[in-house]
Formats: sequence, C-alpha cells, structure tokens
Amino acid sequence: MHAHDTEVLATFAEESAERLQGLEAGLLELERTLGAPSPDLLDAVFRDAHSVKAGANLLGLRGLERAAHSLENVLDRMRKGQLSLNDDVISALLEGVDLLRDLLGDTGTPDEMRRRLAVLSRLAGA
Repeated sequence: MHAHDTEVLATFAEESAERLQGLEAGLLELERTLGAPSPDLLDAVFRDAHSVKAGANLLGLRGLERAAHSLENVLDRMRKGQLSLNDDVISALLEGVDLLRDLLGDTGTPDEMRRRLAVLSRLAGA
C-alpha cells in the first residue's frame, strides 16, 4: 500500500466515524419520537449511511459497503413508509451502526458480523 493510499483510508475512516456518530445520534432521536419520526431526520440518517456506503464502494471495501448498503435500504424503506419505525427496528439499526464501526476498525467476530448483517437484510427485504 502506498503512503497516499494510507492517507486516503485514514481520511475515509475518520470521516466515516463522524458520520456514524451522526447516524447513531439521529437514530437515538428517532427512538425518542417513534410515533412521529421527522422526515428531515430520516433523510439525514439515510444520507450518513449512503455516504459511508459510497466511500466504501469507491475504496473497494466490499464488506463495509455491503453492510452500509443494507442499513441504507432499511432507512429507505422507512422513508418510503414501507417499514414502521419501532423499537426492534431501531435496535437493529443501532446494531448495524455497531457493525459498521467494527468493519471500519476491523474488529468483531465474523459470526457476529454475519448475524447483524442478516438482521438488516431481513428488514431491508433482501
């Protein structure tokens, strides 16, 4: 890996970590307003997930891209009114954020990561 590649990956990791913090904060706010989620807040958390996915795609980080895409799909279904916001969905999304953090930091066991991804995939309708 070239020094330039290392710098790009470090920048991506830093920016993604910030996006994941925003995503988590947004999900916690959505959890407080389960009955009437803000469309603007749903859009904001969707954009954070989308940005992580797009960056992972650009850098060829396929596991991270796939997990972010699943998270993005769940959020998109919520935005379209195809999936109701409830405690189980919020819990799965928050676990999805943890999965993205683990993948970003290359931590967590493969079985644990597969389990989290399977939950998101089911919610996304995949």
